Amino acid sequence: MSHHHHKPCIAIDARMIRHSGIGVFLSEVLRRWASYPPPFRLKLYGSVRLLEEFVPHGLDAEFDEWNPPVYSISAALSPPRFREKVDAWYSPHYATCMRVGVPLVCHVQDVLHHSHPSKTGHRVYSRMYLRALQATASFVLTTTRHVKVQLQTLYGFDAAKVLCTGAGPGVVEAHLNSNTPVPRELERREYLLAVGIYKPHKNWEFLLERLNGMRDVKLPIACAGLGDNGPKLRELAQQMNLKNEMILLPPLNPEQLTSVYKQATALLFPSIAEGFGLPILEAMATGTPVLIADRSPMKEIAEGSAFTFKPDYAETFDNALRILLNDREARDRYVAAGLKRAKLCSWDRTARHVQDALMRTVTGKLPLMRIFPQSTRPIA
Repeated sequence: MSHHHHKPCIAIDARMIRHSGIGVFLSEVLRRWASYPPPFRLKLYGSVRLLEEFVPHGLDAEFDEWNPPVYSISAALSPPRFREKVDAWYSPHYATCMRVGVPLVCHVQDVLHHSHPSKTGHRVYSRMYLRALQATASFVLTTTRHVKVQLQTLYGFDAAKVLCTGAGPGVVEAHLNSNTPVPRELERREYLLAVGIYKPHKNWEFLLERLNGMRDVKLPIACAGLGDNGPKLRELAQQMNLKNEMILLPPLNPEQLTSVYKQATALLFPSIAEGFGLPILEAMATGTPVLIADRSPMKEIAEGSAFTFKPDYAETFDNALRILLNDREARDRYVAAGLKRAKLCSWDRTARHVQDALMRTVTGKLPLMRIFPQSTRPIA
């Protein structure tokens, strides 16, 4: 037992373990650390009840209660009480405590609060946080090069301090072989799929307008991941007098979601701004073709494996969707490329990158290099 205590102790801000994006990221990294234990001990801070429910089984970690609201001054300024020596603090999102008194490694998943603020004050708030991070963090992690470049150009972050970790294919990676049935509404049906929360940058309105204008596309649109905002989308569809049937899916567990992706004719992902865009990789991993906006970071994630449209020229969406639906050969080509792409972007690699950043923070040097299998170019 005593040698156990020679291992450095990493404390983790795990308050967002349930979140659809950041929570997935954190859970998947922890799941890899449960399989390949890292060279450090883990203490997770959040709601102990939620941690017991959501932290992957088999992870050797202690839990401690620390649960101020995520975007709050109290979270930013009043640290959790550490009952023992902690060597570094890791947070999978930037709205964490800036005054932990130990070296800080923090993920900036996106700068959407700056570029597409959904609430007044968000922009000021995020700028304040990022300034503090720039001054205090040992390393800042991003999932895409796109966000790394934004941090360097918009905020003047030092490139050597910003490390790109990539991400894996969302929650589906572990369930690709499961045969869970799709929800009743989708049984034995063809449908187009859209996945995402209801926010302006997700471009839902654009999506419905385009589908409405394409008389030749009669497929229903199944919508997942909307949370409590499903009714808002339904209302929008009614106002527009949407000709396509809309199927609002209830919250899905990872197995169900995997089946929904597998059976979909295509994933339509018209979002024009993201930090990452997990659904793109999720769909590719299940062998479903994807249509994305020709913008970063979506392009960076897909790297030539998705159908694209130009957001400034709306009709390019219609053309791309028609090719996807009618050109068998093109579709098969993109599906094959997508499967390959999703394999490159693994959670194993991401967990390794996060681990390396933490070890560099604690020891001042990179662990011995492991040689990754040669690949065209994974994210990170």
